[in-house]
Amino acid sequence: MPLKTCVTPDMLINHPWQSQSAANHTAYLSRFSGSDQPALKQALETCAAKAVGLLDVNIQEDSLYLLFEWNPARAELVIVVTDANKINDGAYKVQAELPDLQDKAADETLPETIKFLLSDFLASYSPFFSYSLVATFHSSSRAETSLL
Repeated sequence: MPLKTCVTPDMLINHPWQSQSAANHTAYLSRFSGSDQPALKQALETCAAKAVGLLDVNIQEDSLYLLFEWNPARAELVIVVTDANKINDGAYKVQAELPDLQDKAADETLPETIKFLLSDFLASYSPFFSYSLVATFHSSSRAETSLL
């Protein structure tokens, strides 16, 4: 029987992040390697956990969405807290580069896989349950988001 890899919250939180501040925003940046599903899953869970960890300081009065934005051409995930119109983002964002996935930019199933993995993680990540934000995802534009 093969061993199942278990990712604990401590492993997710202790990932190295760089921060860049500009005006009233701070971005937490990281780069992840690997293109297989376990590596992708761990990268997405690490990013989502980081974003959830920032919610206490990132939610504003008009915040409604925890928005996951996948850019297939750049193989980049950006996570922001935003308002109902998806215009006014919170002060903190999580930004992850996954360069090993750039050669899969044309793979039409990749955004659905990312969406599924994020949804699966958030559905069981208890720290997220403390917030009344709607988790949404898109891989094209903020006008075309879908629920996680």
